[in-house]
Amino acid sequence: MSWHASTVVRCWRYVAPTSSRMSSDPTEAESYCALFLDIVFRHGRKSTKTRPELLKEAKHKYSSSEVLPLRLGAEWWEDMKRDGMPISQQARFEAAATEYVMAQVQTVRWNEQLASKGKAPSLPDYITVRRVAVGAPLCIVASEYDLEIDLDIDILLDPLVQALQAAVSDHVAWINDILSFPKELRLGEVLNLVCLLPIHNNPCAASGLDPAAALNGNEGGRSSFGAAACRAWEMTASRHEECVGLASRIMDSPHLSANPNMEDYVRAICSIAAGNWAWSLKCNRYIDPPATSE
Repeated sequence: MSWHASTVVRCWRYVAPTSSRMSSDPTEAESYCALFLDIVFRHGRKSTKTRPELLKEAKHKYSSSEVLPLRLGAEWWEDMKRDGMPISQQARFEAAATEYVMAQVQTVRWNEQLASKGKAPSLPDYITVRRVAVGAPLCIVASEYDLEIDLDIDILLDPLVQALQAAVSDHVAWINDILSFPKELRLGEVLNLVCLLPIHNNPCAASGLDPAAALNGNEGGRSSFGAAACRAWEMTASRHEECVGLASRIMDSPHLSANPNMEDYVRAICSIAAGNWAWSLKCNRYIDPPATSE
């Protein structure tokens, strides 16, 4: 089994703009992400320049931590191709990586709109973009590479397989949102499933949904967020049940189960959700530090 995939996935997760400049400026975020795609996959506005030329220019504009994903992304992409990734899989991986990168840009745009206009995205729009931005669809493509298989496109486009991919991606995204919520709320960040659910259920409440209120003793704010958190857990539990049911239906399908790699593929996809859940419970990223008294 190839060792590359898990390492590569970590690289793509670095692509999300993390500096304060890029996380708050859509133009900066889009410029950086377009440069990433130019350098790694050699497409875009500046693809006439060589990769070394683009990296040299990046060193003058970005910090060393921002340049690192550009360099590693290019190196690891070339490693994957040399390691024998099938051409069709390369195309799917590049497409998934491009969607992932651009979902980060859309997230920055929404954060900017929230900050400047108080305008939140609709819940369906948020769920659609968050499903990609969390990185699970990219991990799903990478799982084929890790398993050293290359599934036919008719199998990958089967409605049951597509539904399982979406259910796993949502499960990962919503677990992330729920466990991130206390920490994000304390930081005043509201682009989160738990924050958007009350707005979706009561659009008139959007202007009155004050994240700080829940921290400052406002019972109404705490009640709204508490109910939303419960609803988010219910949604996530439902997605978990869908994953189990879809996996069973796929293996019961004569057409799909006839593929000798299908069982390993289904197990790999479902392990993304299970692994994320186990990791999230232990990761310091989701620990909300206690408020300090002044």
